[in-house]
Amino acid sequence: MSCRKFSAKADVLTYRQHFAHMWRDFITSNFDSPAHAALVFRVDPSTAENWFAGTNAPQGWVVGRALSDPDLRDAAIAIFGGN
Repeated sequence: MSCRKFSAKADVLTYRQHFAHMWRDFITSNFDSPAHAALVFRVDPSTAENWFAGTNAPQGWVVGRALSDPDLRDAAIAIFGGN
């Protein structure tokens, strides 16, 4: 592999980590607990706990739900839109 391919992979991993932290900030600001987030997004409690810890980020459909929910839309746009 060329150095360029390695560099691109590092950029992707760095952004994935950054996004997990952005999601953590969004989820902890808008939900009382991992159980609350799990209920709203209909995911396993362990998944929501990982979101709260910032160890992983959701798949696109969860972000889409957050953006389409009138109660969460403004907060989601503020975090993910860079505002």
